[in-house]
Amino acid sequence: MKPIFAKVMETLGEDLFAVRVTQQQAFSTDYHFHKECQLTYIVQSQGKRLIGDHFDYFISEDLTLTGTELPHVWYTDVLESDKEHHAHSIALFFDPDRLVEILSSFHDTEKLQAFLLLSKRGIRYEGKCKEQIKKLLYKLLDAQGLKRIIIFLQIIEKLQYASDKNVLCHIDYSNIHFPNNALKIDKIVQYVLTNYSREISLEEIALAMNLSKNAFCRYFKTQTQKTFVQFVNEVRIMQACKLIVENQLSIHRVAYDCGFNSLSNFNRVFKTIKNQTPSEFKNALYEVTTIS
Repeated sequence: MKPIFAKVMETLGEDLFAVRVTQQQAFSTDYHFHKECQLTYIVQSQGKRLIGDHFDYFISEDLTLTGTELPHVWYTDVLESDKEHHAHSIALFFDPDRLVEILSSFHDTEKLQAFLLLSKRGIRYEGKCKEQIKKLLYKLLDAQGLKRIIIFLQIIEKLQYASDKNVLCHIDYSNIHFPNNALKIDKIVQYVLTNYSREISLEEIALAMNLSKNAFCRYFKTQTQKTFVQFVNEVRIMQACKLIVENQLSIHRVAYDCGFNSLSNFNRVFKTIKNQTPSEFKNALYEVTTIS
């Protein structure tokens, strides 16, 4: 895949960090990476999120940290009924090297460096910690001077020691970028998102990317540490979960709407990816909604 290198901090002078608020119809669909770590809080939006080799559905209140040079992109599901400011986010960017350099003058930074290394696999935050970080982000927007620096360091501390966090990318994931390769992951992802409900052969996707079948397979596996079939199945199961949550559809209907030609195959793939069957997922969801 060819993520675009994005220059974030060059225009910010000597600042250690920066906060950006985005309010527009949809987030940019450029698959990109940068030197800075990025903490992203989705105030309002929903769609698909790709961070490294992790592809998932996101909704409002999503909070993720992408480490240095970790490729990422958010694909917004634009609703016809809400075309203004449907994509609203607060993003905190900071230079991990400068952060370590500054703090090393005051105390040992070994644990901080280990955390920043972990962030290269992407981290999603949940629960009480997410709420605390969200409040600090809003305070940071209005803070000035020393108070602003204090709040920033409080956020870093919360991120580092949070108990409710999930690492997103596989432990073997590596950020490999080929600047001379013209093929973009955007094109592959968009192709799958458009066509997941039907069979997508390797010959078809390879032809669409102007590659031979073998060349495409090698390329995709090298860049994502997974096969194209695995990726397509992940997209289909992600969409299946969305349909189960949002609609009163039968498991059989969901399976065929998401591109599976047999219910048994759907059940097998679903359990492999989600560690539970579609029925177990649906029943667990029903129990939660009944209790609440």
